[in-house]
Parts: sequence; structure tokens; C-alpha cells
Amino acid sequence: MKLLRSWRGRWPRCEHAALQFLHAAVLLRLRLEAWQAIALARLTGRPAPPRVIATACWHFPIYSQTFVQQEAAALAGAGFELRFFHAQTRPRSELAHPCALLWRRRRRLILHRLCGAADLHYFRSRDPAGVERLLQTLGAATGLADAALLQHDHVLQAFSFARAAQAWRADYLHSYFFYEQSLFVWVAASLLGLPRGISCYADHVLDDYPLKAVRLQLAGSAVTIAASRRIGQELAALHGGPLSSLLVKPNAVDTASFAPHRRAAPRSAGLRLVSACRLDPKKGLEYLIDALALLQKQGLSVQLRILGAPDAHSMTAAAYAAALRTQVSALALDERVQFLGQCDSRQIRHELGIADAFVAPFVELANGDKDGIPTALLEAMAAGCAIVATDAGSIPEIVDDGVEALIVAQRDAPALANALSRLAGAPVLVQALGEAAARRARQEFDVVTCEQPFHAAVHEAVRRSAIGLGREGRA
Repeated sequence: MKLLRSWRGRWPRCEHAALQFLHAAVLLRLRLEAWQAIALARLTGRPAPPRVIATACWHFPIYSQTFVQQEAAALAGAGFELRFFHAQTRPRSELAHPCALLWRRRRRLILHRLCGAADLHYFRSRDPAGVERLLQTLGAATGLADAALLQHDHVLQAFSFARAAQAWRADYLHSYFFYEQSLFVWVAASLLGLPRGISCYADHVLDDYPLKAVRLQLAGSAVTIAASRRIGQELAALHGGPLSSLLVKPNAVDTASFAPHRRAAPRSAGLRLVSACRLDPKKGLEYLIDALALLQKQGLSVQLRILGAPDAHSMTAAAYAAALRTQVSALALDERVQFLGQCDSRQIRHELGIADAFVAPFVELANGDKDGIPTALLEAMAAGCAIVATDAGSIPEIVDDGVEALIVAQRDAPALANALSRLAGAPVLVQALGEAAARRARQEFDVVTCEQPFHAAVHEAVRRSAIGLGREGRA
């Protein structure tokens, strides 16, 4: 018993030592990788490519974040020396197949308040005034005093993130959304004097994180990506005026990996529909199911396959998914509606290839949550699917009613049913919408076309930073 009590007393110290050892090992690996890149550049006489850190969420990869993976993979594919920082690793199967190169570029950090406290001490010992300015600025933006900030795990962990960025000798930091990883990037950029950027979708309208500080994030961003014109306008309004760093860049897809083909005339089995999305209230799938019930009453044969699963960490999403299944059974649509669950990118391509139309019945929620430009919708366009969608979010920016899609009002099951009924009796319309959608996807939303302005903006941010720091000639 004495031995057990002695071990329990020592356990916190052992845990702290183990965490510090692992944290030091991660920093050492990053230093060696940075040194190797610099040495290779000097040996070959070529400039070293900019070293970029990207980060999105605590976990990586996340199945529903193909748009993040695609943007980061495009950076790496364009020659940037990229590392994707995260805290917990999820199965590789959640990484979209076209973004496989990110797997080797991911780096799991040790983010813990014990390590963070030590790293806070590290930065305070070198730049006490800078740390105090940082805390005062963050406190003013969040309404939290220094003591409250330093009690928050994410604030302490941000200093460990900064140590990792310093070890990697990063030239540029980029984050996604306005949650903890963007806080980490803001702290690291402030401490190290680095340019940073952020890709923005819809969460800027949500009051769901005490350290969000959207205006603070926007104020110092060197590159601010808005996934649509509407989102860009919302960001400018939050900023209080025009954003010089703003770049409207929709989510892009690798259109070459989709092979649009000519849809056959309607089969005896009827119109085949697909909808790919997380099972979440803002997807509006209940209205699509109601529309199918109306079509069934009209004697029209329609099959719907729903690709996607609820967020495993959201009780709201789980309840929504259960309600959808109950709704399908109550309307006697079990033979018409199939829930395929989470599908990988190859399965999604297959389903899009055999579908007649893609349906996006999405809605905007009362709290402002909405989709921007859904990646699944762009993929369906690339695959040559006819599109039936609502006017939610930024969908009207990527498809025109009667050209690439049939657009209806949100939460209007009869309107959805009417649009689908039009397609069921008009294979020529199905084909025309699909061909127009495929053309537009390749012209406006291909990864090669869309990502170039972003890459140029990052290069310019790095160049200006190097001039400001007097290191423009660095290898």
C-alpha cells in the first residue's frame, strides 16, 4: 500500500516528464527537417521553398473536411514545403484519396497545459514585453483578463504551437475556421513576427467559442480567404470596412478525377438521386424526404441514396440522423431511400457517376449556420450530374437556375418535388443540366484554376515579411 501511495504521488511528475520528452522530440524533428531543407537549398544553389504550416482542427484527418485537405494539398503540390499540424490523429481512411500526399506531411504536436506553461515561460524569458502585449490584445478582444486567459488550456497550448512553428522555421502560417487552431496561429504569428492567413467558411457568424476573436483575426491577416462572395461581404462587415487581404476563392475540386458521362434515358427503376453531406440540420434532408413522399403519391418512381453520417461528437446531429430514419419509415419510403453512411472518395465518385441528379436541399439555420459553397455539390457538377438545389448559403453563386441546376426556395418540399418531377419526365433536360454543370466546374472551380491566386498571395506575404525582417536573401 505504501508503494502504491508513493507511485500515485510520483505519477504527476512522471506524466509531466513524459510529455516534456515527447514535446522535445517533436521540436527536434521539426528543427532537423528545417535544417535539412535549408542545407539542401544551399548545396544546390536554389532558393528554399517557403515553409508553410497549415492547421484546421484538433483532429486530422476529418472525413467531412475534404475542402481543407484539398486546399492544403494544393499548397504542397505547388512546391511549398508544407507541414500540417494537429493534436490527434484519426484513421487514414478519412483522408480524401486525391489528398494522400498530406499524410506524410502531417505532424502531431504535443499540446498540453503542462507543456504550454513551460513554453509560456520560455517566451516570457526572451520577450516579456511581447508576451504581455499579446495577452493584453487577446484580453481586449475576448473580454477576458490575463488570469482567466492563462487558465484556458488553449491559450497555454498556443505557446507550444508557437514553439513548433519556431522549430520548423516557418515562413507562413495558415489556419481554417475561427476556433482553437486559429488562436494558436495568431499567437505563434504574434510571437514570431510571421505572416499568417485564414480560410473562412460560415462559423464567423456563430457565437460558440469564447476565444474566437473574429475581428482580431481579420485585422492582422495577410491572406484572408472567403469561400464565396457572400462570405466575403460578411467578413468585411465584421471587420468594419474593406479587407485589403481578402481573396474570394471558392472551394476547388480536382475535376480531372471525375469523368462526366452521358446519362441514359430514364430507367424502369425511375430517377436515381444522390445527396452527399453530413447528416446535420443545416442539410435540410427532411424536406427532400417529404418531397419524395409527394412524388410517390403522384406515382413517380424515384430512388434516393444518401451518402454521409452524423458528426460522431454531436448529439444534435445524432438525433437528426435518427429522426430522418424515423421519417423515412413513417412515410413508407424504406424501399425508396437508402442511407449509405460514410463513404470514401472513391465510393462517392462511383455514386455520382451512376446518379441522374444530385440534390442539395440545404437550409440556413436560425443561428446563422449555413453552408458556403459545398464541396460535394462541386464534385457532383464535375461528375456531370443535373443539380437540384435550394437558394441556401452561397449555392446561387455557383449554379444558375435553368442552366446548371433547378433552384428552389429553402424548406419547400412541394417545390423540390416539382423540380424532381420535371427531371423525371425529361431526360434531355437531365443531360443538358449535367453537361452545363460539368463545363462550369472545369472552367471556374478546378483546383488548378482556383488555387493559383491563393498561392501567389502566400508568396507575396512571405516576400514582404522577408523584406521587413531583412532576410530577403535567405536560402
